[in-house]
Amino acid sequence: MLSSETWIVLRTGAVCALLAVIVARIIADRGGKPEDVTIGFLGPSLAALYLLVLAVSLATEWQTIGDASQAATNEASAVRELYWTAAGLPAGQQAFVQEHVRAYATTVVDHDWPEMRRGTLDDASEQQLIGLNNYVLRINPQDAAATTAQLQASGQLGTLFSVRDQREDDAKQRLPTGLLAGVIATSLVVASFPFACGISSARASVALAAVQAAMVGIGIVVVFQLNHAYTGPLAVSPSAMQSVLQQLSGP
Repeated sequence: MLSSETWIVLRTGAVCALLAVIVARIIADRGGKPEDVTIGFLGPSLAALYLLVLAVSLATEWQTIGDASQAATNEASAVRELYWTAAGLPAGQQAFVQEHVRAYATTVVDHDWPEMRRGTLDDASEQQLIGLNNYVLRINPQDAAATTAQLQASGQLGTLFSVRDQREDDAKQRLPTGLLAGVIATSLVVASFPFACGISSARASVALAAVQAAMVGIGIVVVFQLNHAYTGPLAVSPSAMQSVLQQLSGP
C-alpha cells in the first residue's frame, strides 16, 4: 500500500507530464527557433544551476533529518542508561529517579513528538529534566556505589538536556525562504525551456518534454516533503524512545 506522500509525488509527476504534453501540442512547430549555439549554451547552464540548487536543498534537509534521527537514538540510550544507573542509589532514591525517568520518556513520546510535528516545542519535558537534575544534585551519597551512580546520572542528564535542545531546534528548522524560492524558480525555468526554445510535434520531443516536466515537478514536491525533520516520508519517529519505554515499563 503506497503512502500518501508517494501518491502526491506520483500525481504531481503525472499532472506535470500531462500539462507538458498539452502545451507541446499547442505550440509545437509554431514561431521561430533560437540559434542552435544559444540553445547549446543555455540548456546545460540552466540544468547545472537547477541541479545545484536542488542538491543544496536536499543535502541540507538530509543533514537535518540525519541529525534529528541520531539525536532520537542518543536520547533513548541516555534514558535507558539513566534508569539503570539509579540502581546504585538507595531504594527510595532509586524509585524516585526511575519513576521520573519513565515519566520523562512518556512525555517525550506522547507530548513532545506531536508538538514537534507542528513545528513547536514547549518546556514541559525540560521542566521534568530540571526537577530530576535538581533532585540528583541534592543527593548526599553514603557510599562509593551511590557516589558513582550520582555522577553517572548527572552525566546522562547532561546528555538529555543537550539532545532535547537539539530536538527543539530541529522542530523549527526549515530551508531558507530564498533557497525554496530558488528551487521553484529554477524548476519552472528548466521545465519551460523546451517550449520557450520551440518544440517540434514529433512524439519523441513531446515525450522528452513531458518526462522533464514530470521530473522537475517531482523534485519540487520532494523538497517540500522533506522540509521538516518530524513530518513527511522520512519523518523521524519516537520509535527508539517507545522501545525503551516499553522495556522500562515491563516486568
